Amino acid sequence: MNGVVLPAGAAPVDISAHRNNTGTSTEGHPVGGEGFDGYGRTYPAGILDGIAGTLGLPPGWGSGVPDNVTCEGQRITLPGTGAVTALHVVGAATYGNVQDVLRLRTPGGTSTDLLVGLSDALSLRPLPGETCCAEGDHLLDAEGEAIADARPHLWQTTVHCRAAASCSVLELPYNPDLHLFGVWVVREAAA
Repeated sequence: MNGVVLPAGAAPVDISAHRNNTGTSTEGHPVGGEGFDGYGRTYPAGILDGIAGTLGLPPGWGSGVPDNVTCEGQRITLPGTGAVTALHVVGAATYGNVQDVLRLRTPGGTSTDLLVGLSDALSLRPLPGETCCAEGDHLLDAEGEAIADARPHLWQTTVHCRAAASCSVLELPYNPDLHLFGVWVVREAAA
């Protein structure tokens, strides 16, 4: 586990307005609702302490505040200008490993599809090209109690575009099992 390792030139994408899921809590304090996985289970907040700033987590994260994006077709404005060469994402899947398309759209309406894969939060091994950026020694149940035999992970991966394009919008898929805690865009350097 190395923490979040960003590609050179990566700029954070502001996903704050789209955070719609509570994925972290503290022991003894249930978050209520569906939690990270739909059954009230959450990551223990402490495993994200070292990377919370990099992820841009909101104030109050770990205490019931939505801290990640469950993909529901959101359209998110990308920062900067110039051709996009890659996306870097931090997140995890629920109910098995997930692969889905994140679509980059240009102002003219064309699009570039990127197939992104994230391992299940409880998977012990990363998918090819993926690394672990946070790991816990237990998961929390709906009552805020530790589930000792569950070791949650948060994963990161970089997906490169086949051909760079001047994209301005990221369109997420509709896939409630794909959770994003952070997204970064890499653009070609200005000549």
